[in-house]
Amino acid sequence: MSAQVNGDGDNDTQHFKPDQSHTDPSDGITEQLLKIPMGHHCLVLYSDIETLRNIYANYAKRQMEEQHKSILFFLSYYDTTDNVRYYLDRKDIQVKELERDGSIIILDIAKAINNRYFEVPDVERLRELTKKLVNQFEDRTVIVIADMSVFHHIKRASQLLDYEKDLHKDLKVERWKEICLYHRNDFKAMFTKEESDELLGYHKDKVIIV
Repeated sequence: MSAQVNGDGDNDTQHFKPDQSHTDPSDGITEQLLKIPMGHHCLVLYSDIETLRNIYANYAKRQMEEQHKSILFFLSYYDTTDNVRYYLDRKDIQVKELERDGSIIILDIAKAINNRYFEVPDVERLRELTKKLVNQFEDRTVIVIADMSVFHHIKRASQLLDYEKDLHKDLKVERWKEICLYHRNDFKAMFTKEESDELLGYHKDKVIIV
């Protein structure tokens, strides 16, 4: 597994080399994700489902170990919610217990954005769900991991650009961080070169390609 971290929207790409002391190469990516400060969001382009599983399972384990008052809000697409639970459980995360106390929330993103409870367009429902969690748990931080590939298949790429651009509005950013996942093939198909450059620019130096 290799990783790259983009610079500030220019053509130079910084190569991110995981620490060689780690036995699992995805540990280096986990370190990068953990270093992203609250109030920011990053973009992860992944190549296949196994890579995705390594990333989210390793990151979830470290996040829950190092910041016990986190709420991990996972919105899956290519993996089923049961598969997410399975791969988290393999990392010795007490998934059932953490789901019961609200520390982990696992939803199918396609079903979440189809929820008519929120009278806003489907893309904006993600923001509304996050705001609801942040406001509900005032003493906890909300970590959102969302597979945005779904918006390619429901043909909402243009709405997604607006969502990414305005993501920080109305959020209490000191208690929120978001990791936007995209399958590399979907990302390429969703956007023109100009649009993809714009989207990567929203994330500034917080782009990881694996």
